Amino acid sequence: MEMAVRYPGQKNIPGVYQKIINQIPEHTVYYELFAGSGQIAKILSVGSKVAKMYLNDINAEVNTFLSVLEGTITNMDALDILQSEKVTKASTDTFIFMDPPYLHSTRPNNKALYKYEFSDNDHERLLSSVRAIKCNIMIIHPKCALYDDYLKNFRKVQIKIRYHSKTSNECLYMNYPEVHTLHNSQFLGNDCWDRQRIKRKGDRLVEKLLALPPAERNYIIERIKNL
Repeated sequence: MEMAVRYPGQKNIPGVYQKIINQIPEHTVYYELFAGSGQIAKILSVGSKVAKMYLNDINAEVNTFLSVLEGTITNMDALDILQSEKVTKASTDTFIFMDPPYLHSTRPNNKALYKYEFSDNDHERLLSSVRAIKCNIMIIHPKCALYDDYLKNFRKVQIKIRYHSKTSNECLYMNYPEVHTLHNSQFLGNDCWDRQRIKRKGDRLVEKLLALPPAERNYIIERIKNL
């Protein structure tokens, strides 16, 4: 996994992947269209179950890193997948995560990083396609006028990401409202201290629940299930 650790733009950065996963709703079908080393899919899949996982990257050289996950791996143009009938007719049981190669104008020194880059026209085609899709979609990209204009009706959560010596002001663009039932809640919390507070609260409540007589405990569990 040496390449995965150094993969350009990878999101398995402490404080970053938690913010992404804490915005992902329940789903049974998962797509990652610019998978790269597949770090979000790998972290998301721990402790949760996705019925179908589709990992795509036009660069077949990353397949070695994606093959450790249980899912279908493809090497297609992401735009072709977005415009396929399977996606255009998908319901909210389907979730699509996209981390496309960023606009060159938003990168330090306008530097090329990938074997297959994305032109400004590619970004416009991507954003036009996204607006016509009904399933739940999240795109991460540096906040910029092009994305803000095309996705003005999307919910936005801004995050700062430190890449080596540079800080990038990025944004999660989502076509669905605030999530109350997460697909994976193991990282619930705004930061490490908030996650620790929530864990301690959960530990205390579980301890109290387990201390109850079994019949009372089961009664409370059923009450919660029926809320």
